[in-house]
Amino acid sequence: MGEFVKVNEKTGEVKARLVLKKNKITRRWRVKYERTDKRDKIDSRFDTRRSPFKLKKLHPRNIGVIYLYGVAWVLFSLWIPSTWLTWLTHRSVINQQSILIVVALGLLVPLSAGVFDLSIASTVSASAVTVSWLLVDRHWSIIAAIVASLILGIIVGVINATLIVRVKIDSFIATLGMSSVLTAFSVWRSGNRSILGLPDGYLAITDEFVFGITRTVLIALLLAFALWFMFEHTAIGRYFFATGGGRDAARLAGVHTDRYISAAMITSALFSATAGILLASQFGSVQAQSGAPYLLPSFAAAFLGATQFKRRFNVLGTLLAVLVLQSGVKGLQLAGVSAVWVENLFFGCALIISVGLSTFQKRVHGGQRRWWRREESGPEYLLGRILGWGSRKPSKDGANTEQWWHDPSDSEGHHIKP
Repeated sequence: MGEFVKVNEKTGEVKARLVLKKNKITRRWRVKYERTDKRDKIDSRFDTRRSPFKLKKLHPRNIGVIYLYGVAWVLFSLWIPSTWLTWLTHRSVINQQSILIVVALGLLVPLSAGVFDLSIASTVSASAVTVSWLLVDRHWSIIAAIVASLILGIIVGVINATLIVRVKIDSFIATLGMSSVLTAFSVWRSGNRSILGLPDGYLAITDEFVFGITRTVLIALLLAFALWFMFEHTAIGRYFFATGGGRDAARLAGVHTDRYISAAMITSALFSATAGILLASQFGSVQAQSGAPYLLPSFAAAFLGATQFKRRFNVLGTLLAVLVLQSGVKGLQLAGVSAVWVENLFFGCALIISVGLSTFQKRVHGGQRRWWRREESGPEYLLGRILGWGSRKPSKDGANTEQWWHDPSDSEGHHIKP
C-alpha cells in the first residue's frame, strides 16, 4: 500500500501522512491519518476565536449596560418625548443619585475583598442624624460636626472589622447586627422625629456648581476617581482583589488579608458617613430611616457594574449601573407609573439578573463550559439539531478522521477537539 503524504507548498515540510498503527484498546492494526505539525493546544478559558464579534470591547456581554441604557432612551423618547428629552430630567437624576453613587462606591471595597457590608444604609442614617443633631441641638460649628460624623463612620468600620477579623463572625451576620444597632442609635438620637432647621452654611455644601449640577456630584466624581486609581493602578487594589478571590491563597502569597478586610470595612463605613453628611445637606431635614432606601440600589449597582468591562467589581461599571437603573425608574415615574412598589421591584429584579449573569458568565466564559462543545450542545441536543451539527463523515483521503464533530459554520476548524 502506498503512503499518502501531504507536503507544505511553501516550506516543503511534511504536514500529514497515513500511518499504520495498532489500536490500544482493540489491538487491531488500522491506517491512521497523522499530523506531523501538531496544533498548539489552546486553553478554552482564553479561547475567544469563536466570537463572531471582532471588537471584543463592544460585545454586549462586556458593555451590556450601555446597550440597556440605549434601549431605555429610545423607549422613553417614543413614549414620553416631551419630558424625557429635556436636560432638566437627566440633571435631576444625576443630582438626586449622587449620594447613591457615594454609597455604592464605598460598597465596592468590601465586595472586592470578599466580604459584605449590610450596615451601609444604617451608617448613612446615623451619620446624617449625628451631624444634624450636633448642628441644631448642640450648636456646634459646621466643620466640628462634620468631623464628628466622619469619626462615627470610622468607629463603625472598626467595630465591623473587629467582629469579622478578630471574633471571626461572618460578615453578613456581623454587619446585619451592626445595622440594627445603628438604627436604634438613630431613633434614639433623633427622638424618632425629623430634625429641621439646619444652618444655611451647611446647606450651601450641596448648592449648584455649574449647569445645574450640584457640588454633591463633584464630590462623588472625585471619590470615584480616587477609588478607580486605587483599584486599577496601585498594588493595594490588586491585594484587595486577591483577598476577595481567595483569602487563603492570598495569605499564603504574603498578603495580609486581615488588614485589607479591616481597611475595606473602614473605607465602606467612611464613604457611608460621607453620604450621610451630603444627604442632610441636600435635603435639609433628617429622619432615623433616611438612609434605608440606599441599601438595595447600592448592591444592585455594584453587582450589575461587576458584569461590565472588567468581569469584576469596578468603578466605571458601578457609575453606569447607577445611571441606567435610576434613569429607568425616572422614566417609569414620568410615564405615570407612580406606584410605590415600582422602584423596589425594579432594583430587586436588577440585582437578581446581575448576579445571575455574573454567575452564568463565570461558568460559560470562564472555561468550565463552552456552548459549542458536543456534551453541551452537540447533535443529540436541540440546539445542535437546529444548527445542523453532527458527526462528520470521513473524506476519501481520510483527512478529517481526527475531527470529532462537525460545525458547518466553522470554516477555520475551531471545532476540532483540542
